[in-house]
Amino acid sequence: MLVALACVAAATTAARGGDRPVAPAAAPARPQTAPLPAALPSGGVVPETDARRLSVRTARASRRADLRILRRSRTVRGALRRAWLSGGIDAATFRRMGRIWWTTGRAHARLTGRRRAELGAVIAVTTGLARDRQLTAGRLEPVFLTLRRNRDFWSARPLPAPAQRFVFGRDPVTFQYYAGRGLQIQPLASFGRANALAAMCLRPRAHGHCRRQALRRLLDRMVALGSDRGGFVAWEYLFAFGSGAPPWISGMTQATGAQALARGRRVLGDPRYAHAARRALGAFEQPPPTGVGVDVAGGTRYTMYSFDPSLRILNGELQAVIGLRDTATLLHDARAWRLYAAGERVARGAVAAFDTGAWSLYSQGGRESTLGYHRLLGGFLDGLCRRTGVRTYCATGRRFARYVREPPRVALARLRGARVRRATTIRFSLSKISRVRLFVWDRSGLEVRRDLRLARGEHGVRWVPALRGRHFVKIVATGPAGTRAVVRRTVRAKVVSRRARPARRAAGSARTTS
Repeated sequence: MLVALACVAAATTAARGGDRPVAPAAAPARPQTAPLPAALPSGGVVPETDARRLSVRTARASRRADLRILRRSRTVRGALRRAWLSGGIDAATFRRMGRIWWTTGRAHARLTGRRRAELGAVIAVTTGLARDRQLTAGRLEPVFLTLRRNRDFWSARPLPAPAQRFVFGRDPVTFQYYAGRGLQIQPLASFGRANALAAMCLRPRAHGHCRRQALRRLLDRMVALGSDRGGFVAWEYLFAFGSGAPPWISGMTQATGAQALARGRRVLGDPRYAHAARRALGAFEQPPPTGVGVDVAGGTRYTMYSFDPSLRILNGELQAVIGLRDTATLLHDARAWRLYAAGERVARGAVAAFDTGAWSLYSQGGRESTLGYHRLLGGFLDGLCRRTGVRTYCATGRRFARYVREPPRVALARLRGARVRRATTIRFSLSKISRVRLFVWDRSGLEVRRDLRLARGEHGVRWVPALRGRHFVKIVATGPAGTRAVVRRTVRAKVVSRRARPARRAAGSARTTS
């Protein structure tokens, strides 16, 4: 039964009061019987059916009054009550989430130091979503799962390492620790694991290696954690990252999720997974910040982060294209094919801009990739090469594999005019990001030693020769994969002639007096 007139006061308190976690409310009371009308029908008795209708109408009016108040609420308790009264969650879920919110607040009050700060960051995200009226019924499940995991973890578990990942008990969802932001659901890692489980089952001779129940449990969990976002299902990130405030989404994650669900449909034969995969496609049809589709000349670019459509990261775009292609192939879905074709044309044209001739760029016009991201990008290029046979992907993938084996190229400029006790600069260039060790020594021993981590391009190190005569310069550059290049140079430093100094001063004086 829905809420009675007596609930209006409680709803008003939730809408106007603060948002400190409080004890969860008891089960909602049954509506009271409506008062009898002033004039009774013949016989002096109200028929039972009329009384029931009147009671239902009164309860509905009470619910509408509650909702009108709660629509203005900016508190977590108000958001929970609004979701319950509107039918987004049932009474049992309302009580369960209310208790999680209350016990999380109690745990936070007992903690100190880093544990208190990490749990407080997760609580702050929840209150921020409520304040912005973004704590909707479709978003409650992932938000309160995150609260519960952080409450339990920071109350009892050892402190984690940066970026450490966790799976709790029989719940297959992957969490990752982000320093200063607590433990957060990592949907990309979760769907990556689902893809691995499905791939084992899709092999021609899987036999006992196919873990169907594990795959079903993981996919069911991820479907339940999807949020309703702009009319499509999305797996949102519930923490601040870069310039983005929660909740935000990633084209890479959306495509990987659709891909894993489509594979799950093929392995398990459950049409729910196909339905969820198709619902996820809406992210690629809407522009940021709601979706990830950026219309450009020749097609659509699928951005990595919905909060920063100008940032172009090729590995994310290629994985989005791969995920859409696999979804289209597995589900025979024309909509997914259309989205794939629009994104593939743009991604193919962008590949050359990420090739430096010796390594790859992580973002267009930005820094170089780490070894892990370089290999990841090469793997995506190889994946598209196998799927499409397009020369751009195949040739670039082979070059990127070769770059891993090649040492960096180091060009050391000639040092001219070195003078004792006069500063000079040792100039050199690198073909790729490297760890550089530079040494300079003379007959008396080591003069300069520098350990540097440098990007590709030109660099300089200041040096002051201490003695006249020969000095020896050596540069050892180690690339990201451990390949090394060594260059050496001999430099002669001269002493500035003392006779030249007065002559120059005299000439200067003559010019001044004239």
